[in-house]
Amino acid sequence: MYTKLKYLTYFSLIALLFNGCSKDDNGKNAVIKLENTTWIPTTTDENPSTNPPDAFDIYGVSQYYRWSECHRDDSFIFLKDRLTINDNETACDDGLDGIFNTKNQPYAYNPETKKLTVGSGDKVLVLDVYELNKDRLKLGLPIPTGTGLGKLVVLFKRK
Repeated sequence: MYTKLKYLTYFSLIALLFNGCSKDDNGKNAVIKLENTTWIPTTTDENPSTNPPDAFDIYGVSQYYRWSECHRDDSFIFLKDRLTINDNETACDDGLDGIFNTKNQPYAYNPETKKLTVGSGDKVLVLDVYELNKDRLKLGLPIPTGTGLGKLVVLFKRK
């Protein structure tokens, strides 16, 4: 009886040891989550706790990006090293495309620094990644305010 209990204990410890480790725990999991994913714009922040620590209102130094109506049906498709923006045939009038004007551009994500770099050459945009999980993507970029630099926070949900 004692021998069976001893072997059962050893077997349980070994099983816990192997199940406790995962190949995705090495910091590259976030890259995998961004690659081969599709995101759509949203105006609802389901997790405000991941916002930058600045004041967040119309008088504060940080604000949410207000999606134009022409962008609300867009899909942002992150492939291995390319970001493709599908505007679903609803282009913005009067140049409202802004940073979304280039529909197919390179990107790089560094999970250690939580920085997403989009574009190439002299048209590069570096964004902070505040949240990246299976449901939400929250990006931010510095913007000038009357009191210094604030953050413009851009929200996405998984399609």
